[in-house]
Amino acid sequence: MQFKLPELGEGVNEGELVNWLVKEGDSIKDDQPLCEIMTDKATIEIPSPTEGKVTALHAKEGDVVMVGEPLISFDGAEAGAAASSSSDATETSKKDTSPQASTSSNDQNASESQSSSGNGSSKPAATSSPAASMSASGSSGLGGTSTFGKTSAPTISVGDGHSVQAAPSTRKFAREAGVDLGRVSGSGPHGRILREDVERFLTGGGMHSAVGSSSAVMIDPSSGFYPSGGEERVPFKGLRKKIAQKMRESKDKAAHFTYVEEADATELVRLRKQAKEIGAQQGVKVTFLPFVMKAMVAALRKYPILNSTLDEERNELVYRYFYNIGLSIQTDEGLTAPVIRNVEQKSVLQLASEIQDLVSRAREKKLTIDDFKEGTITLTNAGSIGGLFATPVINFPEVAILGFNKIEKKPVVKTIDGKDEIVIRDWTLFSISLDHRIVDGAIGAEFMKLFIQYIENPSLLIMA
Repeated sequence: MQFKLPELGEGVNEGELVNWLVKEGDSIKDDQPLCEIMTDKATIEIPSPTEGKVTALHAKEGDVVMVGEPLISFDGAEAGAAASSSSDATETSKKDTSPQASTSSNDQNASESQSSSGNGSSKPAATSSPAASMSASGSSGLGGTSTFGKTSAPTISVGDGHSVQAAPSTRKFAREAGVDLGRVSGSGPHGRILREDVERFLTGGGMHSAVGSSSAVMIDPSSGFYPSGGEERVPFKGLRKKIAQKMRESKDKAAHFTYVEEADATELVRLRKQAKEIGAQQGVKVTFLPFVMKAMVAALRKYPILNSTLDEERNELVYRYFYNIGLSIQTDEGLTAPVIRNVEQKSVLQLASEIQDLVSRAREKKLTIDDFKEGTITLTNAGSIGGLFATPVINFPEVAILGFNKIEKKPVVKTIDGKDEIVIRDWTLFSISLDHRIVDGAIGAEFMKLFIQYIENPSLLIMA
């Protein structure tokens, strides 16, 4: 009996099959993960709606599967009932997401994307992400093609490992460590292998033999270096492939230009230091980003075209008077840009708390589709890494992305009491990439001039 790809979320009609977690002939338990599906927003583990034996896989890794298309076949009566229920659920869900039945409520959207549908089935069909593990996509930022951070050991397949139960993050950790999951005993539900199980295996096994193209290489998983010689071929799929598609779309459709301006961040550094002490008392890590976001909103109120989007089908500019800022976050698998909504309505501490939560969930692959909805402009921050400035790629169909770069002390000339003096100040550069089809260079420059005023005088944000 066939199990079809269920609804993956509002407006999501297809997904890329990133990885099969089962194979033909496997006996499957209820709610056991079957495969990983990558959408424009997240990677979702699709759980089994029933127990049964896998008789056929209807798609290959890397294939794009439409909602409602056959995904996998089971045998057994329970499998037949579940597959029939899943088919009915898909049809019902499609009707429920018609324009007449749609809603703008975020709570409703979240409920629809996480709940399962079924007509007369005692077990829920795998509709979107009940207890699913998700990793973010739809990336933007510094080109979206580089992974910053420590170089990890290569992905080396020592054995099959595809028939075992393990989350994507656990599989990735095992691959990088050169561990065959088929040799690891799982301590999770239904024998699911946890990261802790892999770590215990590493402790007991020490060095692992990696199979290369020519000869075996002994790799220390903790070394953080690739072996010398040979080559490795890794499938171009999943988040990295989605990043490539998004970046290509942005460069093809938006007419990019970047404007760079410098700023005296001395007062911002002083204010952030005070806020950091207050935040620490409440368990909140306060970075510079909440202040930058508030300054962005203050400047966007005067130059709303940077917060707009172009509806090319209707030939209309859509001005948004709400400020939902996407935050570019680096993860092990690439850049992702979840959204902080209604920035204008939140305090610095509230924003700091939300940023802390988003960063944590992004790196733990716990972001949901709802975390990426309704962004109006994006902020990317490479300052902690270094570099002078960058030319970030627009998170299309937005028309602007702001780059925040490193803050460093510099000797600068300041006029004090009518005299020019050399003083030490905290200095930084901001770069903004704009869609020149929508935003003229002069408007972009005026926006940056006002934005810099708020950065250099952050106390003015109280009145903004």
